[in-house]
Amino acid sequence: MKFVNIIFCILISVFGFSLSAQENPFIEMADKPYSQYFEYLEGNIYKNIEQRDSIWAKHIVAQMREAANISKNKKWRLEADFCESMYQFFSDQLLIKPNQKQMGSLGAIFTDKMLSIVQQAKKMKAFDVELRAMYRVWDFYGYHLKNYEFAFQYGLEFDKTLSKVSMAEFPLRPHYYAEIGKLYYYFQEYETALIYFEKGLEGTAMTHNLSITNYIKTLWNNKGLIYRNHYNDLDKSDSCFLQILKIEIQNLDQQSVYDSFHTRKEYELWRGIAKGNLGTNHYLRGEYDQAIPLLQFSIEKAVEYNDFNFPYAIGKAILLAEIFIELSDLPQAKFYLDKAADFLDRLQKRSSVSDVKTNIELWVDYYKTMNRYCRMTGNNEQALLYADSTAAMQTQLEDEFNLRKLRLVEQQIHQEKLNAETFRTKTYFLGLIIISAFSLLLIMLFILLYRSYRKKQDAYRELVNKSQQWAKMQPQTETDNFASPATLPDVADLSLMKEIKRLMTEEKLYKNHSLTLDFVANRIGYKPYLVSGAINRCTKKDFSTFIGEYRIKEAIRLLSGKNVHQFSLDSVAFDSGFNDRRNFNRVFKKMTGVTPTEFLRFDVSP
Repeated sequence: MKFVNIIFCILISVFGFSLSAQENPFIEMADKPYSQYFEYLEGNIYKNIEQRDSIWAKHIVAQMREAANISKNKKWRLEADFCESMYQFFSDQLLIKPNQKQMGSLGAIFTDKMLSIVQQAKKMKAFDVELRAMYRVWDFYGYHLKNYEFAFQYGLEFDKTLSKVSMAEFPLRPHYYAEIGKLYYYFQEYETALIYFEKGLEGTAMTHNLSITNYIKTLWNNKGLIYRNHYNDLDKSDSCFLQILKIEIQNLDQQSVYDSFHTRKEYELWRGIAKGNLGTNHYLRGEYDQAIPLLQFSIEKAVEYNDFNFPYAIGKAILLAEIFIELSDLPQAKFYLDKAADFLDRLQKRSSVSDVKTNIELWVDYYKTMNRYCRMTGNNEQALLYADSTAAMQTQLEDEFNLRKLRLVEQQIHQEKLNAETFRTKTYFLGLIIISAFSLLLIMLFILLYRSYRKKQDAYRELVNKSQQWAKMQPQTETDNFASPATLPDVADLSLMKEIKRLMTEEKLYKNHSLTLDFVANRIGYKPYLVSGAINRCTKKDFSTFIGEYRIKEAIRLLSGKNVHQFSLDSVAFDSGFNDRRNFNRVFKKMTGVTPTEFLRFDVSP
């Protein structure tokens, strides 16, 4: 093979292999704008370039150089250098299988070549080569070397250059902005991520190019996730996912059978993703009838068209299980829990180290839902085991995220130290002053933050103490002297209220998860409007708030007990009369000013 390569190179250098435009496709491309041939480069040359052999690579590079000579277009010499560097880098990875240190060495050579290409492209105003080389530098530091500090810094320069071209000039613009936004999304910088996703969508409204529609769908999908998960704006989230469904297949008859099949496959997969996300939004609104068919469709498409799309299918299967638990259809809930467990098992077998965070999040969701299912079936012992597993996985997830943040901080600190050392060799005294001032500022900031932290801690403790005192008080009958006679309770109201309080204090009727005004009225033999009126005139509260106070006071008593750490917050919510942890958190926060988790953290009672 080595001998063949040598012969091939000699033939190219001596005889030049002067090719026609038909034999050398790059000759025809040489004088055309990048937008007219980018599909050929990305799809036929750079896609899976690491799987090509060296003869192919040498041949392609020779063709590019010949195209530059014939057309007198120097840009194609840069394209040849770019292609050669790309092939060398990826083929070296496959050959060496480098560890982190070796990857750093390979990357240093690769990025030096790419940065040199960037500088030459700037001088030639060859923006497409410049941007693609910049992307490779950014991609290497962000995803290969995981030097996030440099990736964020270089990303700003990359964005500045990318923003100067339109999507019509540079069709990869949506893809690059999607990738930059994903890095910010990865670090939960959602506002910044959304800015980049919106930049990527600029100028794409009338685009039907098959090569870039998937980039556009990715951008809309990520926007929808941010509106849902960060801004809690389900209507805007819906509009993003609906945009994906509006993107249709264009020019399918112009493709080969193979390409047509894969285009259809990608189209159906994205339909499943979009409908599944719309189904999730219906679930969050409590619209279960609309959510169920959409989620079922999304699972079917996810596993039918993509063997590696288990994380998405798992999430939707867990949501369906949650819905059927809410509807008390436990057989269907178990069916989808089993399906999620099967997908999780298959995902576990093919996951890489980079998938750890996604896998942990899915296990957390699965254990939470299994906990609810076991409680609904009366298997409290198994429910506690799942609650413990949930807590352990959540701790692992937090540790993994904190480790990632710590790595970024360490990289920032390391970079700052290098900058400080370089600066100190040039201007020692000025550097000393700056460092001293910076240290003083940090100390002052630390003191301010610490004082603010202590104040916040004290305020939370005060709220917890007040909540505990409030929980010991019985609801008082309102006798405001300034109230009108029509709003004051009469003797009948007081008598009726006495019976209602007895039901709450002696029989603890508020622990009934399905308690309604009609149920209470039937229990004491009065019309519902008389019961509602008595509660309103005696307590100045509606029925829901009145029952909610009893439940929250019960929760406070449970959370203040000595053995509270033996139980999960889900069980506390359930034992207080709530059948929904989210509703419990909301009402608890509204009535006490703190969440149940914060209450436990700041409870100082013996």
